[in-house]
Amino acid sequence: MTSPALLGKRPRLRDDLLFSRPLNRGTATVHLVKDRRSGRAFELSDKERFLVRRLDGVRSLAEVGDEYAAAYGRRLGDDHWVRLLWLLHQRGLLVGGPGEPEAAPVARHDRLDRWARLLGRLLSPASVAGWGLLVAALMVAVAWHAGPLWQAARPAFTDPLSLLLLGLLAWAGAAVHEFAHALTAVRLGATVKRINLVTLTCQIEDYAFLPRRRDQAVIAAAGGVANGMVLLLAGALLAALPGAFADRLFSAYVLVAAVQTIVNFVPLPPLDGYKMASHLLDTLDLAPESRRYLYTALGRLPRRGRVRYPRRAAVRLGLYGLWWLFAAASVAACVISFAGALLESTLGVFGHVLPAAVVALTLAGWLARPRRAGSAGRSHPSHQQNIEAHKRKA
Repeated sequence: MTSPALLGKRPRLRDDLLFSRPLNRGTATVHLVKDRRSGRAFELSDKERFLVRRLDGVRSLAEVGDEYAAAYGRRLGDDHWVRLLWLLHQRGLLVGGPGEPEAAPVARHDRLDRWARLLGRLLSPASVAGWGLLVAALMVAVAWHAGPLWQAARPAFTDPLSLLLLGLLAWAGAAVHEFAHALTAVRLGATVKRINLVTLTCQIEDYAFLPRRRDQAVIAAAGGVANGMVLLLAGALLAALPGAFADRLFSAYVLVAAVQTIVNFVPLPPLDGYKMASHLLDTLDLAPESRRYLYTALGRLPRRGRVRYPRRAAVRLGLYGLWWLFAAASVAACVISFAGALLESTLGVFGHVLPAAVVALTLAGWLARPRRAGSAGRSHPSHQQNIEAHKRKA
């Protein structure tokens, strides 16, 4: 095929593809694109997105190439166009691709839709933020009364019937948590593919493709806020129901619900607080990328100029990396202290050495992860698939 014939082509990208807003991954800016028919997601660089978004069936490759040259100061050769079109064709992203599948029906949950319409205003971002402030006030109140609550709750943790009821209440709180995620997702335009309140699972489709990071953060926060509302209900029952049994049961559950609520807002994977932080920072793989940044920063000390991060990326990843190290060290200290106290009676001083060694090896394994090649982008199969490499060769 001659160059004029190739450049005269007017390929068209499928209209039903989903594109994310620009996201950060380490030093790079990437865009996610999802084929809703196959369910596969891909990552594109800025340049790749620039090209594929202009394949509209109206502009020729020559016109797209002119726009690319004006934006990036270089022209693409025939080899690059052939490789790019072949990759898009093979993935079925172009109109008329091989065996182009019919659009899969979108899963509908009529009950969720009805609940979302019914509670629409209560699930808006502004409302969820207001509920979040109320939950924060509840946490302060529980901390203020933690001593009396613990004294009243202690008998419940040794009574089999109370423990059974506590387990059921904790399960109910977790079910409300997942239900809140699903309702808020539907309210904000995402699709709930699967929800099971018995097994406590909720799978939300197209979550990463919502146009505003605020909406993503609100969906992530909705579960913890719902746990806070359950805590408020438990506190009301504690105040309203008479009797020693109700007093110790609901005192214990207030403490359990408080723990459920607080844990969900801790910004560590795989908790909802980590998802909130990732969305608000527009960063993919925040935890591994921050550890990679710290490792790279240490490697630059003896050898300057190895990998340079933009200032904003360095601040974002550096601060989260330091937080991760602090949290990991705190958890490690608690584990060593608790396990050492249990083992000290049988192993003596080695009762603390053994858990310390296990924790040290575990942390060393986690810290070594960023050095593994190709770890970035695993969550989105068929990443660039070396489209960018083809550009460099062109």
